[in-house]
Amino acid sequence: MKQLLLSILLVVATITTNAHNSTITGDSIRFLYRGHLYLDATINDTIQCQVIFDTGGADMFGIDSVFLDHSSWKPKHIGTAIAGGGAGATKVQVISEPTRVKTGNYIEDFDYIPIFKLRDVVDCHVDGIIGIKDIMLHPFEINFEHGYIKQHIGNKPRTDGYMKVPIIYKDKRILLQAETVIAGNSIKGTYLMDTGGGGTIDFTAATTRQNSLETIEGKRIVTDYTQFGLGDKEQETIVTMKSQQFIIGNDTITNKEFDYFPNGTGAFSDREYLGTIGNSIWSKYNIIIDANAGFMYLKRFKQGKQDCESYGYNFRNRTDIGRGWIISSLERGGAAAIAGLRLNDIIISVNGKNVEYYTWEEEWDIDDLPSQDLVIKGKDGALKHIHLEPKDLWK
Repeated sequence: MKQLLLSILLVVATITTNAHNSTITGDSIRFLYRGHLYLDATINDTIQCQVIFDTGGADMFGIDSVFLDHSSWKPKHIGTAIAGGGAGATKVQVISEPTRVKTGNYIEDFDYIPIFKLRDVVDCHVDGIIGIKDIMLHPFEINFEHGYIKQHIGNKPRTDGYMKVPIIYKDKRILLQAETVIAGNSIKGTYLMDTGGGGTIDFTAATTRQNSLETIEGKRIVTDYTQFGLGDKEQETIVTMKSQQFIIGNDTITNKEFDYFPNGTGAFSDREYLGTIGNSIWSKYNIIIDANAGFMYLKRFKQGKQDCESYGYNFRNRTDIGRGWIISSLERGGAAAIAGLRLNDIIISVNGKNVEYYTWEEEWDIDDLPSQDLVIKGKDGALKHIHLEPKDLWK
């Protein structure tokens, strides 16, 4: 699952959620990094869940529909609203009753909680999504090196050794200046910080057209995705290339992959930003955000890693509904596609082990296996056996 972090959970503010009565004791909130930032949370003092932290999610809290159906939470007041995301807009149900959410020692009360089909976009490890809260009140830290989030109350965090980057906090989103150099062409301007996205740099359809990315010289990998993000577009095509440089502040990351959307919708259509910066970039830094002062502080602790070989597919773990691992993305011309995998095929076992018995850590490291023997159930219900060897598509 490391190779293709397919899901971007960029929730834009077409739903307005009112949060109030925040309480923070000052302790940090631990997170597990698996492409996204996973936090343990408690709803209404009793219901345990695991949520993704998303700076693109404004100050909202949303819950997954399957998790809600199987939990003891039975809300009585539910309405509807329109939510937007990386795959356009869609109608969602909204719980309209006071709800308390606790992450670490941070407690927040919400009046409205949208109900999303989050697991259709990510997988069964996701129960909800929570956005950035009260960021204008206190400096906010995301420490990838040690895996915690913290708001600094009553004191300023130390920024010794950090580089200082101007930001604009607008419509509850963090915008900053950055530059991507592709085959000598510079795409410089405003980018959106998106910790709900597991990718690197993802350019909108407008940026793709305006910078003629489809005609720039270089090798391309075309990938078809099912339900790339929240919204009503069920399938998306994304093109991946390699940049020469990605520059943020005075730091440069070389030879990094980026994606562009030839026909992107929603958050990847025509926006005020050129594209989004996802966790494959942010996870190299410790980050302090002082939105009130208009600055972000970054400290690199991890060097760039060369792209490794890929099996050419990705999946969503849906063992929560008894369907195994569902093929959710497929590289055209990749090892998986050549071997006969198709979108929406279901992986039953890998190297003789039923996927229901894989731990999350084993699942996360599945791409590190030297080879894969898969048992697959196709759309017709027939089983097929596929042997895969990873392939370096950049050679």
